[in-house]
Amino acid sequence: MRLPGPSLTRHTTLDANGRHRLALLLSSAVVFGIVAGCSNTASQPMAKVGEKLITAAEFEHALMLDRGGQLLLEMVDTELILAEAQRRRLSASQEEIASRVELGVAQMASEAEFSRRLEQRGQSLEEYSEVCRAELLLDKMARELVDTSDEVLQAYYDLHKEQFRHEKQAHARWMLFGDRESAEAVREALKDPEAEFAGLAQALSLDATTKDNGGDMGFFEAKDYAPAVSEVAFSLDPRQVSAVFQVPDGWAVLELIEIRPAGTLPFEEVREMLRARVIAEMLPTARGQWLDAARKNARIVVADERLDGQIKALIASSAPYRPSQLLNVPMAPPNAPGGDSAAAPPRP
Repeated sequence: MRLPGPSLTRHTTLDANGRHRLALLLSSAVVFGIVAGCSNTASQPMAKVGEKLITAAEFEHALMLDRGGQLLLEMVDTELILAEAQRRRLSASQEEIASRVELGVAQMASEAEFSRRLEQRGQSLEEYSEVCRAELLLDKMARELVDTSDEVLQAYYDLHKEQFRHEKQAHARWMLFGDRESAEAVREALKDPEAEFAGLAQALSLDATTKDNGGDMGFFEAKDYAPAVSEVAFSLDPRQVSAVFQVPDGWAVLELIEIRPAGTLPFEEVREMLRARVIAEMLPTARGQWLDAARKNARIVVADERLDGQIKALIASSAPYRPSQLLNVPMAPPNAPGGDSAAAPPRP
């Protein structure tokens, strides 16, 4: 498995051995936003407990001992990711960033809850978006370390073959209407040999999930739908159109495309699904491998002795990348392309 060797274009020079040097001459004042050089700031009270004052300097010292190394390592990791991505001319599009932000919002109960969590952490939406950008770039580079050769995919398929077994399946299209009269009118129109079910579904169906795909429901087993749908689908012959029937959301017409007997999906048919699964399962490990190699190839010099030991211990322990202001940024695996079934309507 190939491991990366980052080249930090803005902060790196090469020593005699060709190793990368990342000089982080950061004082505690820079890390924590406290102007240590100003005695007035250092002695400024942060809190009062009875008659005892807790000064900014005391607070800074406690924070440094508790979280200083982790915070600094997070900054180092972000620089490693951004610099290597810049060297490779990798980028995250605005669409990718927006999609990742939306995943973060989806993890909260509501958009208001998401905004409240950001506010609690003192983080703006723009700052959160930048964290998402770094995560996306890390995923793109780490994904290169995941072996998705046919040998690996075949081994995964053989190990999980039971998951690809299926009962008898139907592949069908459908159209949904708000009233019976509309459904009957379309059913009558379908008697014309020139009429195309898919085209009519795109134009007339009320089911937003499937209409853009011409009403394609994909392959499904009888248990996947309520009897009102399954009984109709499995009673038809291929290319036969059903009579109008009622479903919870209205009235429907269905066309059977084909019947697939019970069996096991062949490897070739699920290859891309397997690839997506392997990437999803191995990506967390690959992120760690990328960071381990990047940290070890970057010679990190920490000016503050109090942080130096913490940094070394964290690197030795292969600490994961956890940006300090991270609000549950989801590291999403890629969508499985080329699946064998189209989006299906909600199961009644």
